[in-house]
Amino acid sequence: MFLLYFNLKLNKMNKCSSLKRSFTTIGNTPMVRLNDNTYMKLEGHNPSGSIKDRSINNMISNMNRKQLEITPTFLVTSGSAGLALHHTHHKRIVKQDTVVVMPSNYSTKKSPSILLKKKNVKIHNSFKSIQSSQIIDSLPQFRVLLLDDNFVDVMKTTKEFVNKTKCNLLDQHHNMDCVDSHLDTACEIMNQLPDVTDVVCTTGTGGTAAGLIKYLPESVKVHARTSISGEIDGLGDVGRYDNFCDPEMIEDYYKCKYKHTDAVLFQNEINDKKKFHIGESTGVSLWLANEINTDKDKKIVVISADGRII
Repeated sequence: MFLLYFNLKLNKMNKCSSLKRSFTTIGNTPMVRLNDNTYMKLEGHNPSGSIKDRSINNMISNMNRKQLEITPTFLVTSGSAGLALHHTHHKRIVKQDTVVVMPSNYSTKKSPSILLKKKNVKIHNSFKSIQSSQIIDSLPQFRVLLLDDNFVDVMKTTKEFVNKTKCNLLDQHHNMDCVDSHLDTACEIMNQLPDVTDVVCTTGTGGTAAGLIKYLPESVKVHARTSISGEIDGLGDVGRYDNFCDPEMIEDYYKCKYKHTDAVLFQNEINDKKKFHIGESTGVSLWLANEINTDKDKKIVVISADGRII
């Protein structure tokens, strides 16, 4: 099997804080060694439990610095970014009402279902309901809007509404703050494993892959594969967005598609050891790390978007 042994001793890391952050617990996530030349960076140790804390916080921080008009802020997401935004809202870093928008059929998925159970989350089913809702007190409200449509159309409809009403949009699919939030991720990797040769990640919005390609040394290859939309939560073909993530910059991106069976196989292999907890997206990243592990001189880092030590 893929895993030879676990080394739970965390790699010593020098602090890298090149980005100003609203709260200092984001980033500086641990890296653990899985076998002779494969390591896993555990982004589940971010405040809301995923790598999305990096991009959401960077977008919010830059929005606050621009001192935009205090109007509702919208975010379209399929999951973890909503939890990250809820965390910033709870910490009162977001100064205005916040609305997370997603397809209604996503509500039973892992991250959305956790979000919907959070305290003080108000659920709506139309933009009209959002507009007509009354603010009970002076504190910013956190809302979730569930729409009966597919993800791409939900994103399109939300952009049209935001433009019409002159609200704010946290556009994680096209905002370069998402890419630049991974300057620190790249810096941390280089501090933790200076001789890294390859990094494996997944592509939802493509922000992580684009950021790593931008900020890691050119000698470090960034790997990912596309997947069928909806088969693995949060993953798909980043090429459909025509955004900051160029699939041609990712090593062999279209060579094959991630399979759900591979995700579950490698996810279970890690989780059964009862030392870590990882999601399906990390499972397919581990599968890919296994595929590219053809040279004993390689040093491979797998970005575990929600992985943590338990």
